[in-house]
Amino acid sequence: MQTQVSILHHDYPAHVRDLIETRLQHLEKFYERLVSARALLERHNTEHRVEIVANAGGGAVLVFDARAETFSQAIEEAFAGMENQLKKHNQKQGQERRRENRRA
Repeated sequence: MQTQVSILHHDYPAHVRDLIETRLQHLEKFYERLVSARALLERHNTEHRVEIVANAGGGAVLVFDARAETFSQAIEEAFAGMENQLKKHNQKQGQERRRENRRA
């Protein structure tokens, strides 16, 4: 799976990029067919924003955007939200496959 971390308008320590890369790779646990994942980190005044975009293949693109006063809160919210989206997508794909198998 390809990963990309973009940091806009602010300098975060190098270990932050490594943490985000690791967390992006971990998303594959929730949906094995994940093609790529991208994280965008941004800071506006006192608000931190983390946006995660995951390409689940087959034209499905999942996006979760989290904003919080602290960077760690924004990270946790963003990854929790994306994990939930991937779980739901995985369940939906499983249901569609089962329906197709019944028809065959």
